[in-house]
Amino acid sequence: MSSRVLHLGDELRCVVADNPGPMTLDGTRSYLVGSEGAVVLDPGPSAGLDERLDALVGDARPGMVCLTHAHPDHAGGAARAARRLGVPLAASAATLGRLGQEGVALADGEKVALDGGATVLRVLSTPGHSADHTSYLRLPGGELFTGDLVLGSGTAMVGDPDGHMGSYLASLERLIELAPTRILPGHGDPVGDPVARLREYHRHRQEREAQIERAVAEGAGSVAEIRREVYGRLPDGLDWAAAASIRAHLVHLEECGKRLPEIQGREAGLPEHAEP
Repeated sequence: MSSRVLHLGDELRCVVADNPGPMTLDGTRSYLVGSEGAVVLDPGPSAGLDERLDALVGDARPGMVCLTHAHPDHAGGAARAARRLGVPLAASAATLGRLGQEGVALADGEKVALDGGATVLRVLSTPGHSADHTSYLRLPGGELFTGDLVLGSGTAMVGDPDGHMGSYLASLERLIELAPTRILPGHGDPVGDPVARLREYHRHRQEREAQIERAVAEGAGSVAEIRREVYGRLPDGLDWAAAASIRAHLVHLEECGKRLPEIQGREAGLPEHAEP
């Protein structure tokens, strides 16, 4: 499959990996920001990497490969991409540690300069989907690269144990305060009304938590029973995702001071995060 380049604005383009699925939507999106000293953001899975890089980079001169988080559909090809382009790999210290890779550790609030400093990417620590998750705000312009924190459609995965609902809600609130002009997600199309989408995500999580709390109050005694009550019948392969999300909400309820009865199935964790 040939990689199709999507031009999203001045010095901004992306390609979509051939890894569609229920969790990845149309596939993982990799971005090129800038031209001279450009940033390749989330080069994606190892499969098909060389073809995607050739299509994405074109005649630009990359200066760095940056990551939002360590999940393999975003970072599986990251080290090889950095070597192939001859540039440093950069991410949060937590992401580099998870990957077992050397690189430039990016701190919250740091600014990555490109195009001779005419453009910067502001590094934003945004845990919630995963503990190591980072977003990037392009300045000037205000485009927000959200990785898996916010998607182009549907809702993002926040699953216990790596996902944390309190952190996720706080990350959404932080991004709302920044008032970005557009969201460029790791999966799905750009979001043209970003503050409304961020508020929608926040409201959805509050509503879901209320549904879970109500199901427990009405006698649901296991994660499976809560899942059936709250989600109903799900497409094949998504029961585990709903269960992991329920466990994250139960943790958050207790952190907020709610006293919950013993819930069977809370000890189960996420399955190994396999590359799509």
